[in-house]
Amino acid sequence: MELPREYSVEELAKFHGHLGPFIVLGYRMGRYALNHFDNNPFALSAIVSCSGKPPESCLIDGVQIGSGCTYGKQNIELSVSPEISVIFRHEDGRSILMKQGNYLSKQDEYMSQGDKELALESFAEAMYSMANSELFTTEEQ
Repeated sequence: MELPREYSVEELAKFHGHLGPFIVLGYRMGRYALNHFDNNPFALSAIVSCSGKPPESCLIDGVQIGSGCTYGKQNIELSVSPEISVIFRHEDGRSILMKQGNYLSKQDEYMSQGDKELALESFAEAMYSMANSELFTTEEQ
C-alpha cells in the first residue's frame, strides 16, 4: 500500500480541488504527526479545531491526506472553535497539540500581487516548503 506516502502540491490541489494555505497547513501538520508517532494511520486520531467553514475547514482535508486519519475510519473529528489547532492522539496514550504558527506575516507579501487567487495559490505553494516551526507549534500533552 506504500504507506506512508508524501504528496506534492499538485496532488494536494487535485485532491482538494485547488491549492490553498489551509490544506497545506493541515497536510504538513498531519505528516509531522504521522512521522512523530509510528507512521501508522490506524493508531492515530485527530481533533481538528477551526471555524468549521471555508477556508479554515480546508485544514481538515489536509489533516486527512497528511496523517491518514479519515472520516471513513472515524478517527478524525471537527471541533468548531475560533482557534486553529489539531490534537493528534496515538493509541498508546501519547498526544501532541499543534497550533497555527507565525506564517501569516509572510502572506502579506504574496497578497500584494494583483490576482488574489493566484497570490493565495503562490503563498500555499511557498508554505509547502516552509520549516515546520514557521507553520505550527507543537506541544506534547
